Amino acid sequence: MSEMKRIVLVEMGGSHDECLYAQVLYLKRAGHHVELICNASLKSNVDYFDGLDRVHFIQLRSGLKQWIDLRIIRKILTKGNFDRIVFNTAQGNVLKNLFLLPKPKKAKRYGVIHNLRKLENSHSQKVITRNLEAYFVLNDYLIDQVKDEVKQRVKLYPLYTVFYPNYPSREQEKKEGDIWICIPGQVERSRRDYDSLFESIEQLGIEPHIKLLFLGRCEHADGDGAYVKQRVKELGIEENVVLWDAFIETDEFYGMLKQSDYILPLIHPKHESYALYEYQISGSFNLAFGFKKPLLMENLFSDYEDFRNTSKFYESSNVMHLINGLKTDEKVDFYSNEKWEFERLQRSFLNALEL
Repeated sequence: MSEMKRIVLVEMGGSHDECLYAQVLYLKRAGHHVELICNASLKSNVDYFDGLDRVHFIQLRSGLKQWIDLRIIRKILTKGNFDRIVFNTAQGNVLKNLFLLPKPKKAKRYGVIHNLRKLENSHSQKVITRNLEAYFVLNDYLIDQVKDEVKQRVKLYPLYTVFYPNYPSREQEKKEGDIWICIPGQVERSRRDYDSLFESIEQLGIEPHIKLLFLGRCEHADGDGAYVKQRVKELGIEENVVLWDAFIETDEFYGMLKQSDYILPLIHPKHESYALYEYQISGSFNLAFGFKKPLLMENLFSDYEDFRNTSKFYESSNVMHLINGLKTDEKVDFYSNEKWEFERLQRSFLNALEL
């Protein structure tokens, strides 16, 4: 085993905590000392992490007070004598401002970039890039999308954050023969092509054994819960659909996910949301890869290695043709590619960090 190093992961924002645990696991199982500096708003999620040597929760305020908070973070980074620092959200003005303060000399700095479009024309991103050894990108297929001129000046490595803490999961009642298809995420038409799904149901119907779980909040300010409820009612498919108005508790979310048979991201090339996923992944992908759930994907994605061994494919205008034909006793060898082995994903991460 390589010599133990001191590593710190930093998440200053209020999201992307789902990408932290896999990094902790990769590092701890390699015998390294791992600390986390984390926005206090993520405490309830981070409480499920095991193995961390220390957690520093910080309140990150706005305006002039933010500089006080950034100095606190800088002090932890300097006093901690770290060998590596990984910024879990390596974009935005808060991180740019942190880099305007004097930096710890010893540590090599890396960052996870969640939206690759920022590498092309963002001024604050240029400041961040100058202060990092390299970026981690959350899927191989995204690296393929990056322009050659960007690749020449920025180092990019894949990082698969597809391991999750042992979250509690509530056993759900599931009828024998039913097929549960999970559509994770808050109900927003700007992120998923619900229209094609409903049009396909209108055309081809939906078999009684198919249950669609819209696994995210329906009733939130920017959402489209009212539209989805209206379409469900018009089509008379209330028996086939499960919706949640409010936040879904952790144990219910993971209970539903674990008992699902398939994950359906509803990303289609002719829909407005498609442009989003040319530069960032859908959280559905990581949930599927992490819990070894087969994906139902539009044909276009069959060109990408990550989906060939993990998915069934359909034409976006004809999604229900595939869904209605699904059976519970199908024997397909999903996730048999050795790419998904923990040791391979871990080695790729550690090599990029030169550990």
